[in-house]
Formats: sequence, structure tokens, C-alpha cells
Amino acid sequence: MNLNAHFAWGFALWASAEESRVNGNLMLAPIGYYYSCFHSSYAYLNAIPSIEASTFHRMGHQQLSNLIAQYLGADLQADFDQMRDLREAINYLGLGEPAGKLRVLRGHSLRFGAPSNSLSLDEMVMKARDMSRTFITKMLDEVARLPKKAVDTFPRRGDATENWLQEYMQEDIYLGLMSEDMRAKTLAVVRDILS
Repeated sequence: MNLNAHFAWGFALWASAEESRVNGNLMLAPIGYYYSCFHSSYAYLNAIPSIEASTFHRMGHQQLSNLIAQYLGADLQADFDQMRDLREAINYLGLGEPAGKLRVLRGHSLRFGAPSNSLSLDEMVMKARDMSRTFITKMLDEVARLPKKAVDTFPRRGDATENWLQEYMQEDIYLGLMSEDMRAKTLAVVRDILS
């Protein structure tokens, strides 16, 4: 149940982030992109029998990052941590010293990375978008590697049926939480990511 519910939230957050980006809300979009990664990795890790259920109570960002490293490898942990850094850099007016954040408040550009290889705000948002989509796809690939019995009810790439969409997206997520327009956009995103 946790896996499906958190994958559904991950998809809904990604769709919400995408809608924010398209509408020019560049501060909100990276939050949804990051939390789509958070929820999809949290969902997958719930399917690992050797992880005690109590581990998932009040899961923190660093705790989840450590579990990703342990069960999914250092590369996915690095991607997850970079997504978190991108979100924090955008939402907290840059990383580092308060003087740098003050410069942003005074009109200087928000940049991420070393000065010789830094990204603008638009580039940061697009990087968060692309990285989060790739991350979710990798989580779906990991789900596909689980024993068949374990994945019978999980979202799968290339699945032609819409049973998962009906049960977890339309019934659980949509109960008064999204407008009809946003529901349609979320379903389109889920179909696209699962294809």
C-alpha cells in the first residue's frame, strides 16, 4: 500500500511541478520535482523486506538519502542529493553564506554551482525537471526488478492496462485534492512516464 500511495503522490507532485513551471512559478516547480523523487524512492524502499517498517516513520531527507545509497547505489544517491540541493538553492535564494543570499535579494542573479560552471534560475528549474523525471523512471525500473509476486499491483512501465491509474490515481489521490483540469494533466503525465 505504501509503495502505491507514494508512487501516486510522486506522480501527482511531478505533474503539479510541471504545471507550475509552465505557468512561470519557478520557485514552486523545484519543490514538486524534488518531492516526486522523494516519494518515488520512498515508495520503492517500502518494498524491500529487509528494511524494518518502523524505519519509515517520520522519514527525513538525509535518512532517505542514506537508504538510497544502501539499497540503490551511490549514483542514485548523488542524483537525489543534487535534486535536494537544487530545490534548496532555488527556494532559499542560493546555498552558502548569507552575503550571497543578500546579493540575490538586491537583484543579482541566483546561480547554482561553481562560478565557472553555474546555472541560471531557468536552467536550474529545467535541470530539476529532467533529473526528477529520469529519477522516477529509474525507480520504476527498480520496481520491475522486484520478484513478480511483489510487483503485481505496482505501476509498471509499458503497462497497457489502466488498473493502477484507476485505483491509485483516480480514487486515492483525487478525492477532493485536485481540480478536474489538474487531474487530466496528472493522468497525462502518468501515462507518459509509464509508457
